[in-house]
Amino acid sequence: MAIEAMEIAETEHSSEFTLAEVLEMERLYRKQGKEVKQQEFCEELAAKFSGSAIRNGKSIITWDQVHTWFLDRQLFSAVKNKSSAVDSNVVKNKLAIINSSPTALKNFVALSKARAAAEIPKKPKAQRVEETADLMFEALSAKDLAWFDVASFLTFRVMYTGELEVKVRFSGFSHDQDEWVNVRSAIRERSIPLEASECHKVKVGDLLLCYRANEDHALYSDAHVVRVERQLHDKDDCTCIFVVRFEYDNAEVELNCSEVCCRPSSSL
Repeated sequence: MAIEAMEIAETEHSSEFTLAEVLEMERLYRKQGKEVKQQEFCEELAAKFSGSAIRNGKSIITWDQVHTWFLDRQLFSAVKNKSSAVDSNVVKNKLAIINSSPTALKNFVALSKARAAAEIPKKPKAQRVEETADLMFEALSAKDLAWFDVASFLTFRVMYTGELEVKVRFSGFSHDQDEWVNVRSAIRERSIPLEASECHKVKVGDLLLCYRANEDHALYSDAHVVRVERQLHDKDDCTCIFVVRFEYDNAEVELNCSEVCCRPSSSL
């Protein structure tokens, strides 16, 4: 049965995996294949995750949640390999699993982010996992090409190409502003406001998330650094001027430190 997208019903998520746990499950999936779906294996892994120091203050992980993650992972591979067609029985089984154990969305998002991050390793894996165990995200709105903080991931769908899309609710906005966005190109780790004491780290050519206000809008959009006019200042008050070129209209604008956010990847 050919389908254009598989969409999972919107649910509340009582628990979610950390990025460290997702990377571990991804490694085990690649190494042990179908064996990872066995109940005993999932129970042992759930107990390991629940007893980890990194899960302090978080809800415990059950074997069913681990089992569901591996089923999600297998389905994702099947969709990607078949490209434009997925077996109808696989889809029906998947929908039944999701209805009984609603943890799939956050798992898919974390998996996609983990795989993308692993493509260009900038630090030893153990160090990167420790530093990014609890990510916050921002998403690109197709309406105005601006980035907004994500309040929640509502549901997801797998396109016929194998690409994953998620429906997001932006922080501070109501449900009528929800959007479907591509996980690979329009979801990323949240940008970090530039500290006055770290302005020296900004270089020409760097990608920044910059605040731009005019009569029509006030938005955060991507821009590249064209020039930095550095000034002497203390660690608490940066007076440097950052000249940036916005991607969406090529306009060059002068900004101060408070209007600039750095991408986390630039410091990894």
